[in-house]
Amino acid sequence: MTMKRLLYIVGLFSLGAMVLNIGRLGLADNLSYAWLNWNLFLALVPIFFAWLFMYVKNVYVKLLAFILWLGFLPNSPYIVTDFIHLADVGPRSILWYDGIMIFLYTIAGMVSWIGTSHLIKKHMNWGYWFICIIGVLSGFGIYLGRYIRFNTWDVVRDPNNLFMTVHEAVLQPALHKPVVLMSVTFTFIFILFMAIPTIYEKTKN
Repeated sequence: MTMKRLLYIVGLFSLGAMVLNIGRLGLADNLSYAWLNWNLFLALVPIFFAWLFMYVKNVYVKLLAFILWLGFLPNSPYIVTDFIHLADVGPRSILWYDGIMIFLYTIAGMVSWIGTSHLIKKHMNWGYWFICIIGVLSGFGIYLGRYIRFNTWDVVRDPNNLFMTVHEAVLQPALHKPVVLMSVTFTFIFILFMAIPTIYEKTKN
């Protein structure tokens, strides 16, 4: 996968998701899922930092870009957890439509995660251990966002509370029951999906 191909794929699914979101206005006459576009924006931010990491030569900018990429990376697959809103947001008559719409947002987010991780892994010639590490970190970050309701910028805005929560979740995971399951499950899914670009590159010729 190349950066250009990644942008095409993400752009296609993002556009499709936004078209369905706009279409929903005529079906439900409300903005119940308008916030998905903000989540989509955050999901695509890692692409910019991955591009910066790959193409900028300055070592300090490169390091900063990698840190920011890693910090924003959990936002990409976070959209998967937005399916929980199907239980609360109506009308029920278009539940299937909402499911398809969120599915398109989810694909865009997952492609952002898989694509940027693959490109950085390939750029640095790192092994699959890299995917395992960032998979666990991403799963942990998704837990912090969905259950504890932290945002990426809380690293700057509320670092003490964030650090204490992370410290407790690592040392006492029983107090944060979904954290282990979420981290392991997402890591497994990431490793599974990361095989796609690898298989593609090995079989395209």
